Amino acid sequence: MIPAALDALPAALDALPVALDALGGDDAPRVTIEAARMACARGLGPVALVVAPGALSAQARAALPAGVRVVEAAEAIAMGDSPARAARAKPHSTMHVGLRLVRDGEACAFVTAGNSGAALAVGLVTLRRAEGCERPAIASLMPSLRGPVVLLDMGANVDCRPRHLAQFALMGAAYARAVGGVARPRVGLLSNGQEPTKGTEALREAHAALAALGAREELEYVGFVEGRDLPLGSCDVVVTDGFVGNVALKVSEGVVEALSLRVRRALEGRWWTRALGALLRVALRGLRAELDWRRVGGAPALGLRGAVVISHGSADAEALCAAVARARECARKDLPGRVSRALALAPLPPTADPLSARDREAPLDL
Repeated sequence: MIPAALDALPAALDALPVALDALGGDDAPRVTIEAARMACARGLGPVALVVAPGALSAQARAALPAGVRVVEAAEAIAMGDSPARAARAKPHSTMHVGLRLVRDGEACAFVTAGNSGAALAVGLVTLRRAEGCERPAIASLMPSLRGPVVLLDMGANVDCRPRHLAQFALMGAAYARAVGGVARPRVGLLSNGQEPTKGTEALREAHAALAALGAREELEYVGFVEGRDLPLGSCDVVVTDGFVGNVALKVSEGVVEALSLRVRRALEGRWWTRALGALLRVALRGLRAELDWRRVGGAPALGLRGAVVISHGSADAEALCAAVARARECARKDLPGRVSRALALAPLPPTADPLSARDREAPLDL
């Protein structure tokens, strides 16, 4: 059970710190320390900075603002560590300590830019699964013509059964309602065509389970969608397995980066294109900001009994500060509770995908 502190009013939650893994990320602890300072300066504090021995000098500790509390851990989980092994072999890591703060009601949420698989594995050990959740999933926001689209899973579950995909749809819709403000999210399953006969057997069974839900207040299931529907914003939530979802996100990030470079080179090629670029600078700057993944900050892990946000390993201080803001928003809007209620209020009909007790307790594909 999550402590009563996490079910309190938003004002009480705002008094709790966001636990930030100081050793998570490629440039930690430099960027995490700066992110903690930045978050407090922008009214996103307090922050509980979870450090390991030797990570924070006495000078750096003394320079921290009043809103940053230092919490000591014994060690860190490295990017190359096996998630499942690290979750058991390093019980006093910065991830374990930070997530225990959430479990014990001493923090409202946890943020890390470290090993994402380990963050989920440690989350399962400390926070446990939300009621009714069989597989937690990582949900990201992708820009589209019609606003942000929730895409899940982003890598936690490479091999998904039909019931897992159907549950992702319910959890993703809860995220779109809670954080995106979408009253009745349109949900689609990512496939290689829109016809019901397309896709893998697991996709077709998940489609049948979601279609059997019928008209629901919680979501509108639109059926299969294709890859092109992501940037077009044809629906609010797109569901797929962790392998495809991670590839789709990375491809979209690469396309945005490549197009930005191509536009810049084209505008810098001649004197008259440079003059045109100066006229378009404000509009292009706004578009670039809209497409910048750092504004999103991180992706919440849905299906855990607490708010957890996982940021990119290459995140800078700006991105991590946005992740702190995202985590605080998830806690304030009780995203974990909303996910549990979505799974309970919209039970899935029986499918040809029975789950044994052993499968329900199986670890993620970490």
